[in-house]
Amino acid sequence: MKSLKVIPFFLFLVLILFSCRNKTSPKISPLAENGVLDLRDWNFAEDGIVKLDGEWKFQWMKLAVSRPDLGPKDAQTHVVNIPGNWNQIPKLEGMNPLMAFGYGTYTLKIIPGQNQRRLMMHFQGAGTAASIYLDGKKIMGNGVVGPDENSSRPQYLPLYVSIGQPNKEILLQVEISNFDHYKGGLWESLRMGTEADLLNFRDNSSFSEMFLFGSIIIMALYHFGLYSLRRRDMTGLFFGAFCASICLRIFVTGERFLIQKFPHLPWEFFNKLEYISFYLAVPFFIYYLDALYPHSFSTKLKKFFIGFNIIVSAIVVLAPASIYTHTLIPFQVCLIFAIFWIFFVLVRLVRNGAEGSLMAIAGMIALTAAAINDSLYSQAVVNTGYYLPLGLFVFIFVQSYLLSFRFSQAFLYIERLSDNLLEVNKAYSRFVPLAFLKFLNKSDITEIGLGDQVQREMTILFSDIRSFTQLSEKMTPKDNFDFLNSYMRKMGPIIRKHGGFVDKYLGDGIMALFPNLPDQALDAAMEMLRELESLNQSRADRHYEPIQIGIGLHTGTLMLGTIGEEERMDGTVISDAVNLASRIEGLTKEFHANLLLSESTYRKLKNRRKYSFKKLGKVKVKGKSKSSEVYEVLG
Repeated sequence: MKSLKVIPFFLFLVLILFSCRNKTSPKISPLAENGVLDLRDWNFAEDGIVKLDGEWKFQWMKLAVSRPDLGPKDAQTHVVNIPGNWNQIPKLEGMNPLMAFGYGTYTLKIIPGQNQRRLMMHFQGAGTAASIYLDGKKIMGNGVVGPDENSSRPQYLPLYVSIGQPNKEILLQVEISNFDHYKGGLWESLRMGTEADLLNFRDNSSFSEMFLFGSIIIMALYHFGLYSLRRRDMTGLFFGAFCASICLRIFVTGERFLIQKFPHLPWEFFNKLEYISFYLAVPFFIYYLDALYPHSFSTKLKKFFIGFNIIVSAIVVLAPASIYTHTLIPFQVCLIFAIFWIFFVLVRLVRNGAEGSLMAIAGMIALTAAAINDSLYSQAVVNTGYYLPLGLFVFIFVQSYLLSFRFSQAFLYIERLSDNLLEVNKAYSRFVPLAFLKFLNKSDITEIGLGDQVQREMTILFSDIRSFTQLSEKMTPKDNFDFLNSYMRKMGPIIRKHGGFVDKYLGDGIMALFPNLPDQALDAAMEMLRELESLNQSRADRHYEPIQIGIGLHTGTLMLGTIGEEERMDGTVISDAVNLASRIEGLTKEFHANLLLSESTYRKLKNRRKYSFKKLGKVKVKGKSKSSEVYEVLG
């Protein structure tokens, strides 16, 4: 069953591999050479969007368009590869590769082909402020480009600008300044294509990111809700936090929706969010897996990875960008080791048959496969499309499904425990009546404590089989048990039928309590006698001698409660009224009567006309100093 649950995810991987093997490679985008990009053989309508990558010309410490008077007139021109950062350019005067503050101009000549459609240019971002010029005219920009820290202002925003229908050679220049990040330069590829293609590219990117954000934020809220309902299980909290950090990162990267919504907020604020969302996702995920599979992950390694992430996160919060951006490479190295470690542990869990481990590793494989596929597609090795958003969605969905499956299993387990508890309570009710619990204001047997008690006025019924000793001598022990159980099986329901409950069985005797009207106790006693007649008729048919019983009733105040000690307790009734009821039942033998009741019971009857009574007078009961009035019920 476990393997069946991961078939869809392995099928997804198989489809990717199949598409990679059978599809032909796309047409390779031309690369710029020595600062010139020749697009005469590129048909935008048929071949699609082109990346303006390759060799660009670069002038360090020179703003060639906006400030031609700034810097040396004979500034050296370098040929550099785009995308890239200027830290990698050797022999830049005044360049500190560890703190690449400065400014410069990138230049590319583009030779377009015959084009009948309007073109558009897409600029994703640079480090850390940029202005883009086409034939000396500024068409778009991010932040403010300046020659020093005071005049420069960083910003990251994806830009889409229409450039018309260029049919002659055009000059593209990008001025960049950086006084905040440890890397500067043209990091991202510029794209050029028809307006329809680039707008479709933008819409697809936005849709993918918003779909991913919406799906993951719902998962985050769902698991936070699960945690709020079940605080002992921390998996929901950690996975919800992991999903929330991924959602935050989606909002500040890619199409950068949060920055577009609040463009006037400081660049430093958004950049810290971008880093912190990435850094915190890892410890949340490790905590989640550790809570999901306790004692499976090395405590020392877990402390190391989490401690490292906390340290770099603290640096991001407290330090400026020129310092905390240096933490990215150590973090990525640590992340690679963490991924291998997680894979190793999950493989071991799969081998040990841990529940859901196959699903967890399938999600990791889906994310890894999507990342590899996107890398190959970006290099035009395969023609499959970008699948990283889908891979991330599958990865998080698998983890969410795994948690939901775990919670459903826990719910089913609780249901079974609940059903079992009901059965246990039902079984205990055969030993401790539910009415007894009710009078003690307890819902089930587990709430009963030693010394629990309550005082109530009730009618006590005592019943006893006459001459049972002689009867039992004629039967085997098994026959004795069978006889008593058969007799009690007929009398017990009668007592419950009339609103009473059996407090205890005393060998061949019954002690029952009626918490409401004494009339109910009297009705029960009379029906017991009628049932006895039917039983004796059945015994006569089988040539058994008849049996006789005596019943005594008394109404008075009594105490219901538990007595004993912590390891063994019993529910009982303690009162002088109980003793008097027992003595009255004993008088039935002296008066040769079947049913006697005390004066207290007689006076509290609501309907005395229902039966005939005979006053037997005052009788001194054994153990009592005062005489008690006793009545016989005639029928």
